[in-house]
Amino acid sequence: MIKLRLDDSVCALTEDNENKVADAITKVLSTIPPHRIVTRLNVNGTRFSSQTQSQILEESIESSHDIEIQTADKAIWAATGYDIAISCIERVQKSIIRSAELFRESDKLNANRLFVQCIEGLERFIEAITITKVAVNLDFSKTSIDGISLSQIETDLQQILKSVFTFQQEEDYQGLADKIEYELLTNLSNWCQALKFLRSQQNANA
Repeated sequence: MIKLRLDDSVCALTEDNENKVADAITKVLSTIPPHRIVTRLNVNGTRFSSQTQSQILEESIESSHDIEIQTADKAIWAATGYDIAISCIERVQKSIIRSAELFRESDKLNANRLFVQCIEGLERFIEAITITKVAVNLDFSKTSIDGISLSQIETDLQQILKSVFTFQQEEDYQGLADKIEYELLTNLSNWCQALKFLRSQQNANA
């Protein structure tokens, strides 16, 4: 049977009402008060990925999974989310530049090690901006900076990362370095510019 926790509390499951894992999660989410916001959904100790773990949602609650939903104060994220997201970008940018240099120098071992850390940093950024988006009720499609919508910047980042992983799998390290330097770093700069603008607007309206 699945074990489902909401923050520090274990949630009781009744098979009469929840037949699938998705049903159980939906019921628990409906109990979260309005001032709280979901920050992470962990499945078996790792963050849930709809791309690789969607089949789990269709399984019976009799299946064996450890699911944890973490929440935080919505107002705190609304007030600090832009700062957190910008900080994530600024921390990872120098490492991304260095990893591209190492790929060009054919120091594949150290380049790959460093780039794994960069990807982890980018995952933290994506998590932060996703939570902030909900906390401040931000519509990416209706928010543009210099004529580029946040939804487009978000889509570009997803496509860039997909290409990066393809170059990595094919061991095309020169192509990977080009993609990092000319596209990934530009995308992160666009994010940083947009988020700083939104932060200034938020502070002006405070």
